[in-house]
Amino acid sequence: MLTRKRIKGIFAAGVTGGHIYPALAVAQKIEETVSMDAIFIGVGKGAEPRIYTKFPYKYMKIHAVGSDVGKISYFYKNSLALFKTYIWLKKTKPDFVFTTGGYIGGIVGYAAHLLKIPLFLHESNADAGISNKKLSQYAVMSFCAFESTKDMLINGIVVGTPVRNGFSLPQDKDFKKRFPTCVGKATVLVFGGSEGSNALDSILRKTASSLRDIVFFHIGKKRLNSPNVIHFDYFEDMPYLMRNVDALICRAGASTIAEIVESSTPAILIPWRGALNDHQKSNARYLEDELGAFVADEDEMNVDDMIKLITKIVEPDVNLKMSSNLKKLRSQELPACAIAKKIIDSVKTQSTIRRPF
Repeated sequence: MLTRKRIKGIFAAGVTGGHIYPALAVAQKIEETVSMDAIFIGVGKGAEPRIYTKFPYKYMKIHAVGSDVGKISYFYKNSLALFKTYIWLKKTKPDFVFTTGGYIGGIVGYAAHLLKIPLFLHESNADAGISNKKLSQYAVMSFCAFESTKDMLINGIVVGTPVRNGFSLPQDKDFKKRFPTCVGKATVLVFGGSEGSNALDSILRKTASSLRDIVFFHIGKKRLNSPNVIHFDYFEDMPYLMRNVDALICRAGASTIAEIVESSTPAILIPWRGALNDHQKSNARYLEDELGAFVADEDEMNVDDMIKLITKIVEPDVNLKMSSNLKKLRSQELPACAIAKKIIDSVKTQSTIRRPF
């Protein structure tokens, strides 16, 4: 049993919901067992301003940059960020650092290694990212979502991808009462991830009018005026929507794949071609091979093909079979629980009582 009154945890997770939400799930599971002071570290870009506005933990920004800038700027800014992170971690003395990858994860994770702070990482994608590949040599444990990823990491442990609570709950019987236009109709949720997608908005705009017997829930900045489209700029309770609709049209980010599995909602996946190392395509093919999703190429698809796919995925027999296939992919133990247990076990022998941040 943990003898410490409190533990300190640093969670390096920035830019996208795909990095932030798995870290949040782990933090919350740790707090269900022990008292913890936690700080989440990001870079202040992408989805961070929205997600971290209403957040249960402290949040701080480190000014780091990705590989989309020039080499000189990349080296200078990230070297400075590493130095500042090192000084801050040395002063803060956390019990562990947990990262979900990305350039901020690489900086914070390497600083933790230099200070001999226990480092844990999680790789959500089928193809491990550069930061996590490099950091795994320093990590106590390298958690990952896929068996195929395990061999890409040192100390790899397959656990699945942590998701927020609520995805695996039963469907709400009153869902269609809340949205009366859905009564007697199939429902499809269209969303482009934490930062939206113009391409998916365009797909919906071109297909909705031809599929009047389907109600589309659309989440994005661009409002689509159609009688069978229910629009939200942002929807806080994504687990509620994802588990209650019949099907999804979405990108294939790692967190989205995990949420699809947990909600068991069949999907049409359209991998984002700008993803680093084309990892979304690998993620999508995994679910397609497991017969839980259809995959469409953003550059090659046309309106008629998309209409056929949407029509097929909401057919009751097809939809039920795909949903059943997805349920078989669920981990026996929730990924966030498995990771939280490992982290707690690694720090429980430390008897020094820390002060809060």
